[in-house]
Amino acid sequence: MKKVLKYLSVTQLMEDVRDMNGVMPVRRFVITTIAAGSGVYGACLLYRINYVLAFVVMLVAVAMIPGLVRNYFRECSEAARFADVDVYLHQMTYSFIRNPKVNMALKDAYAISTGRLKRCLSRAIEELEYGMGQRVYEDALRIIEEEYDCARIRTLHKFIVSVEEKGGRYRGAMEVLLEDFDRWVNNVYKYQNEIRKIKRDITIGIVISMLLALLTTVMCNMLNMFAKEPLSITSTAAYQGISVLFVLLCIVFYTFTRKHYGFDWIGKSRKDNQIINDYNSVFKSKARQVTLRMVPIWAGMCAVVVLLVVMKLWIPALCLAGVMIVLMSTPFTQKKTAVKRVKNDLYCGFTEWLRDLAVNLENKPLLSAVEDTYDDCPVIMKEPLEKFIYDIELNPSDIKPYYEFLSEFNVMDIQSAVRMLYSIGDLDKDSMNQTINALVRRNYELSDKAENARYMDSTSMMRFSEYVPTFFVAFKMAVDMMLVVNMYL
Repeated sequence: MKKVLKYLSVTQLMEDVRDMNGVMPVRRFVITTIAAGSGVYGACLLYRINYVLAFVVMLVAVAMIPGLVRNYFRECSEAARFADVDVYLHQMTYSFIRNPKVNMALKDAYAISTGRLKRCLSRAIEELEYGMGQRVYEDALRIIEEEYDCARIRTLHKFIVSVEEKGGRYRGAMEVLLEDFDRWVNNVYKYQNEIRKIKRDITIGIVISMLLALLTTVMCNMLNMFAKEPLSITSTAAYQGISVLFVLLCIVFYTFTRKHYGFDWIGKSRKDNQIINDYNSVFKSKARQVTLRMVPIWAGMCAVVVLLVVMKLWIPALCLAGVMIVLMSTPFTQKKTAVKRVKNDLYCGFTEWLRDLAVNLENKPLLSAVEDTYDDCPVIMKEPLEKFIYDIELNPSDIKPYYEFLSEFNVMDIQSAVRMLYSIGDLDKDSMNQTINALVRRNYELSDKAENARYMDSTSMMRFSEYVPTFFVAFKMAVDMMLVVNMYL
C-alpha cells in the first residue's frame, strides 16, 4: 500500500522529476491529468459505455499518468546523458590530439559543456588541481566514470593517463578511438530515431483503432433509422464488457510501450550475471546428461500415459504426453537460445576488447598489450582470455593459442580477427601499424555487425507490436457484429 501511495503522490512525483534533472510544475501535471482523464471519459461515452463503468475506466487512465510522467523524464534524462557522453568523448579526444595534457582537455570540455556534465567536470577539475593522492589523475577521472558508466570513457581515460605519465605515441590510438566513437554515436542516434518512429506509429495505430471501433455504434444508429422498433446493442452486458475491455487494453498497451520501449544508451544491454549464466549453460552444462538423469521419471510418466490409454482416458493421456515432451525438450531448447545470446554477447564484448587492444598496441608489445586488457575485459571473455594469456606466456611463438582462442564459440569473423594478431609480434613499426589498421577496420566491421544485430533483435518485436491495436479492434468489432446479427436478424 505504501508503494501505491508513493507512486500516486504528487509530491513524490515532483521529487522524482527533479532527481532526473527535469522540471514539471504541479499546475502542468494537474492540467495534463485532467485532460487525459476527460479524453478517456469522452471516448467511453462515444462507445455508449454507462457512466459508472466509464468513470472506472477514467480512474484507471488517471492512475497511469504518474508512471508515464516518470518514464518521460527518465527517457529525457537518459537521452541527455548520452548526449553528454557524445560531447565529452569527442571534445576530450580533439583537445588531447592538439595538446596531450589531461587538465587542458578537461578544461576545454568544461568550457563547452552544460548542466550535469559541466557540474561533473567541475568536480573532476577541482580534484585534479587540489587532490593530494598519489593517483590524482585516476581519482579525478573516476568522478566522470562513476557519473557516466561507459566503457569507452574508461578506455579513453586509461590511455590519456598513460600518455600523460609515460609519454609515447598517441595520435594513431586517438584516431582509432575517435572513429570508434563516431560509429557508436551515429548508430545510437539512428536507433533512437527508430524507437521514436515506432512509438509514433503505435500511437497512431491506437487512435485509428479507437476510431474504427466506433463503426458498430454508428451502424446501429443507421439501422435504427429503418427499423420499426429501435433496438440497441449498447445496452447489453456483452457490449458494455467488450467495450470496457477494449478501452482498457488500449490504455494499458499504450502505457506498456511508453515505459518499456526504451534503452540504456550508455550501459550494457545485459548484466554480467546473465551473461555468466548463459556461458555456463552453453559450455559447462550437458543437456543430454540432464535428460538421462531424468529417465526414471520419464519411464514412470510413460507408464501412466499407457495406463490412461488403456482406461480410454484420451484427454488426460494426451495432456500428460504433451507435458512429458515439453519437459524432455526444455534443456535442449534452453541451451539453443543461450547459444544465440552468448554469440551476441561475444560480438559486443570482442569489439570492446579489440578496441582496447588496438589502443594498447600503440605503445606496448603484443603480450603486454593483451595482458593489460584482462582486468577490464568483458565477462564473456574472462575465461578464454585467461587461458590465452597463459598459453602465449608459455610459448610466445606458438601459433596454436591464436587458433584456439575463442574457437569454442565457433564464430568465424572473430576467429579470423584473432589470427591476425599472431603476425604482429615480429613485424617492424611500419608493418605493425598496417596490421593494426587492418585489425581496427575489422573491429569496425564486427562492431557494426554486433550493433545492428542487437538493434534488429530489439526493434523486430517492437515493429510487430504496431499491429497489436488492430487485433484489439478486430476482436471488439467481431463481438459487436455477433450482437448486431443476433439482435436485428
